[in-house]
Amino acid sequence: MKRLICGLCFSLFVLFANPLDVCPKTSNLINRIEGQVYDPNHRPVENVYVELLNEVDSVIQRTKTNSAGRFTFSGVPAGRLMVKVLPFGTNLMEQTQEVIVIQTRLSNYIEYVDITLRYDKHSREAAIEKVPGVIFVQEIPAAARKSYTEGIADLAKHQERGLEELQAAINIFPDYFDALDSLGKEFISRRMYEKGYPYLLRAIDINPRSSSSYYSLGYAFYEMKQYPAALEAAKATTFLAPASVEAQLLFGTILRITGSYTEAEKALLQANSLAKKMNGETHWQLALLYNRLNRTQDTINELETFIKLVPDSPDKNKIRDMIAKLKTSAKHNQ
Repeated sequence: MKRLICGLCFSLFVLFANPLDVCPKTSNLINRIEGQVYDPNHRPVENVYVELLNEVDSVIQRTKTNSAGRFTFSGVPAGRLMVKVLPFGTNLMEQTQEVIVIQTRLSNYIEYVDITLRYDKHSREAAIEKVPGVIFVQEIPAAARKSYTEGIADLAKHQERGLEELQAAINIFPDYFDALDSLGKEFISRRMYEKGYPYLLRAIDINPRSSSSYYSLGYAFYEMKQYPAALEAAKATTFLAPASVEAQLLFGTILRITGSYTEAEKALLQANSLAKKMNGETHWQLALLYNRLNRTQDTINELETFIKLVPDSPDKNKIRDMIAKLKTSAKHNQ
């Protein structure tokens, strides 16, 4: 979906989507780092930031994990690098892992890395995990479990085969929550929203305590512009995971679009607080809201903060021009 402010359109959730590759290429070969982030129960962790740092801790590239917890850095330099996972707004701890990239002359070099995060014992969401009734357990037929396990493993390198294996697991055991949830999220990550959301609806019917399922469902409906359904799913996400930055951000964004401005500001400010004011998308959405409410100075403040947090935004020059126009307009109205 495209954002609109003062006639300018930008894409939703594009923070850090463009690589910040500042290292010159020494050949036509492309080095890549591919990986997957898991929680302590070996479940993929979606929509968290992953940074690639050089030996002096400077950020080379930055991205987010997809619905299967996967991430990719392309065009990386050879040498000793660090992959850093930043699970803001979750009950998981930050983690850094060393990666050695070797420059070859004959073929592209690909380094695979799996990162398993640990729970943060001091997190508010960590307490939620311990509430009776939240943990979901199923007795899974061996054949279905085998297909699911193979499918999750294959998604990293053989995506089509992985999808087929997840579907096979569901065919064997139609109420298989993990398989339904993973397949639905995989389709959502491919922007195949019409195909993905029925799996998530079924997954939620089986396990109505899954905040990540509700989030993915809300995002799918949001992209499909089915805002009433998106709003209900996003609201459920904030109820199940109130300390999630992404949940509050999605909820606030949809509230803004549907004209519930007071509630939208409350949710977006909550997201901003949880992110310690370091989430650029939150400031962008607040700017859109304040611009709609003709709160010019607040709009300027949010846009300036966005530029500071996302200095490499491809739209930075347009945003700076927009800030200048807003300041000029504010002076004329004084």
